[in-house]
Amino acid sequence: MIFNLGFGQKTQDTLFIKKQRLKGAHQSIFFEQNKTSKYYVGLTDFSFGDDYKDTYNYSLTFLKSNRIKLIHKKTILPSKKWITLKQYNNKYYAYYPCDFYTYYKCSVNDSTYIDWSGEGPIANKIIEQKKLDNKTYLLKLTGQHEKYKILIIHIIDSEKGIAIFEERRKKNVVNYYLMIMAEKINEVPLIVNNCLTEKQIELTFQQPNFKILINKK
Repeated sequence: MIFNLGFGQKTQDTLFIKKQRLKGAHQSIFFEQNKTSKYYVGLTDFSFGDDYKDTYNYSLTFLKSNRIKLIHKKTILPSKKWITLKQYNNKYYAYYPCDFYTYYKCSVNDSTYIDWSGEGPIANKIIEQKKLDNKTYLLKLTGQHEKYKILIIHIIDSEKGIAIFEERRKKNVVNYYLMIMAEKINEVPLIVNNCLTEKQIELTFQQPNFKILINKK
């Protein structure tokens, strides 16, 4: 039996984008109204579990075994923790996915820039950090997955802590990520993809026009 309420339908004061049950599987995608809910807390959790510790330590071992010495220096970035944002119906949302394997967030300390993905946290050495202007920062990185990578952080909304991360890799590969400072996650609404029984399809989002947003900053 399938229940698809569609966008804009309410059940017990919860606004659902999708709600269905099919052959024992259950999925609901909804707008989280509670700013102190476990979903908001979960997105901002950067703690290391046992599996994460192994992944992080392996990336540090890689740097050490390749004689890449870490340089300890205070970060110049306006925040140490960043979370991915999504665009839905032309608005920005934090997103709590069904499956965190493809979810991306990042953090920085006094010596490493840490990519958080499905594999866990990967430490990259910060070769150089530079403040280009009041809204633009540049990091040069090296690590386990990329020998050389440039990251340019464009602050597009200082009040809400929203930025575009422009990631430049070898062979002219450029990736863009819409990010928000973790401590300001309550500045944006949250969409939750709650799949209780098994993995389900993620919600489809709009692709922001990153170049236009960068030029407007």
